[in-house]
Amino acid sequence: MSLFRKNALDALSSPEQLDQPLELLRPSYWLLLISLLGFSLSILLWSIFGRLPVRIEGRGVLVRTENLQWVQSEINGRLKEFKVNVGDCIKQGTPLAVIDPVQLELEQQKANNQLEILIANDASLDLIAIQREDELRKSTARWKLAFQKNAVSQVEWDQRVQRLSELLYNLETSNNQREQLIIQKQSEIVALEQQIARTATVKAPQAGCVTDRHVQLGQVVQPGVTLFELERDKDANTLQSLAFFPAKDGKRLRIGQPVRVTPTTTKAQRHGGIEAEILKVRRLPVSKEAVINRLYNKESLFKAINTEDEGPLIEVATSLAKDPTTPSGYDWGGSKGPDLQLTAGTPTTLRVLVEQRRPISYVIPLLRNLSGIY
Repeated sequence: MSLFRKNALDALSSPEQLDQPLELLRPSYWLLLISLLGFSLSILLWSIFGRLPVRIEGRGVLVRTENLQWVQSEINGRLKEFKVNVGDCIKQGTPLAVIDPVQLELEQQKANNQLEILIANDASLDLIAIQREDELRKSTARWKLAFQKNAVSQVEWDQRVQRLSELLYNLETSNNQREQLIIQKQSEIVALEQQIARTATVKAPQAGCVTDRHVQLGQVVQPGVTLFELERDKDANTLQSLAFFPAKDGKRLRIGQPVRVTPTTTKAQRHGGIEAEILKVRRLPVSKEAVINRLYNKESLFKAINTEDEGPLIEVATSLAKDPTTPSGYDWGGSKGPDLQLTAGTPTTLRVLVEQRRPISYVIPLLRNLSGIY
């Protein structure tokens, strides 16, 4: 009996086994390889076509919405004088500030100069028209004598009379047009004067207390720039979240972005947050004093929203979506939310969806740093 199996003897007699197919992987490994390739392809496709939400977090407090009103500039100009201070309570129509209406005054001066030119041209053209009419009338009188003496024909006389009529009509039409231009320019000047008188002095649209001033003396403002904030009706029931974010995140915030507002009196893991939307973003950082003033002069609330002392803050006003079917009356993103009544002064945490990035965008900078290719 042979000590070796026949297969082993055959392998020794033909070690190259050129007549046998090359086996790279065992059959049992092919399924694992296909699974790994499929998983890698899925990861690649997800990194290219998938989206990862990017959110930033801020802190805020619930405030009354209907008792806050922003007073805005209606004209271009430089702030010349403030008539009130933060904290003053005023009546409707009280002057708040005086704006030097540089742009309107330039337009008014330009209109006055144009009016002077129109009047001067009108006087000059009137004089020329009078002289022209006088000369033509004298000439027509001579033609009339000649016609009466049969020195000119009926056709020539009729042509002369028609020429005089046309000239008189043209002179009258031109004079009316010049007068109309003068009247229009005078009306424009009056309108500018009224606009300057109405808008140069900024007045309170309603009675209330000045809670903040957004501009500085001497600052040039544009139409629509917020000058003051007035607190009006203390009994308003509608709430909004007045939020504050680090100044470094200010450029990432835009009106209309979705927000999730979670009162600190509830658990976000259990109830989620109230659906909200950014209504207003104040681009300039707010001072600590202005923040405290808007937080009902409670420094404890300021500490609650600035726990990490993150430096300058950007102020953001957000709406709160309502849902009458929930105990609180607000939309908690599909859930019922907590059984509580929200009140002004409640601290909140906000998460804003600022963008959605492709996962691969996080990898590309790392690869560039490793490879040195930019």
